[in-house]
Amino acid sequence: MSLKKGAETVILQCLDVSKDDKVVILDDGNDPEILKALTHFLNEQKTEFHIVDYEEPENHGEEPPEFVAEQMKSSDVFIAPTKKSVSHTRARVEACENGSRGSTSPGINQEIWNTSLQADYRNVESITDRVYKILEDTETVRIKTDSGTDLSLKINIDYFHKDDGMIKRPGEFGNLPAGEVDGAPIEVNGKLVVDHLPIDKEAEGTEIFIQNSEVVETVGAEDSKLQENFEEVEGFRHVAEFGFGTNPEAELIGKILQDEKVLGTVHIAFGDNTSYVSKGEHRNQSEIHWDVICKKPTVFFDDEKMLDRGKKVF
Repeated sequence: MSLKKGAETVILQCLDVSKDDKVVILDDGNDPEILKALTHFLNEQKTEFHIVDYEEPENHGEEPPEFVAEQMKSSDVFIAPTKKSVSHTRARVEACENGSRGSTSPGINQEIWNTSLQADYRNVESITDRVYKILEDTETVRIKTDSGTDLSLKINIDYFHKDDGMIKRPGEFGNLPAGEVDGAPIEVNGKLVVDHLPIDKEAEGTEIFIQNSEVVETVGAEDSKLQENFEEVEGFRHVAEFGFGTNPEAELIGKILQDEKVLGTVHIAFGDNTSYVSKGEHRNQSEIHWDVICKKPTVFFDDEKMLDRGKKVF
């Protein structure tokens, strides 16, 4: 199975890497064949790069070591096909604030590399742009599922961005594979039922009751890691993110990197939201960030129906 086309997609189509760019690749022990595909392609392009090795963190969203953060900040481009996510870390935010552009691909494997990563990103960009434009004029998002989710979210578009795979200007950042509109809601109320949580299958079916963006009660899966996080990790009870998948080539496979991009799903995350909210009353800092997928949701942006039991209707 050749991994070259995926490397070409990342380096040329999405990141638009030039020969003059200084590239840093983060490696916490994920698939060495993916790493090899990237480095071989960069060598072919005669582009300077440096691999930064470090020990795999315990959780997604945990800060990488300081030397990793410094390498990211000093790069023109950083690429992170890692096991654990650096997307919602201060290191990533500060690198982008310093002018670095970069992609994160936490948990990526060869199946994702050769499928949703190679979507037609002109199409992904078009769908993502349409969703974002509708959300711009939206005050309230409503999410319902047959499993029992019933959530109301107040939205401020200033805390949202488009993850469409086009990461070409200084300071830009995105997940690869791409395909979502995501950001921090300013207030969330209602009930979330965990339909899909690949990182903690024991938690699926848990009912999570939310008031003013904070988890106030849970029912089910008392021994799950999710419940442990709610009880022990500071800031984790806060609703950090609402995301709307926009990649028509993505399917649910049990990897959050791809699953949260599936057109026809939405996701709610708990924990750190500082990558969306840099300061002010809505900022919430936590050492981790976890995403919960809602399957086949019915979603309204104000009065406009966006999804009908997972079917695109906008």
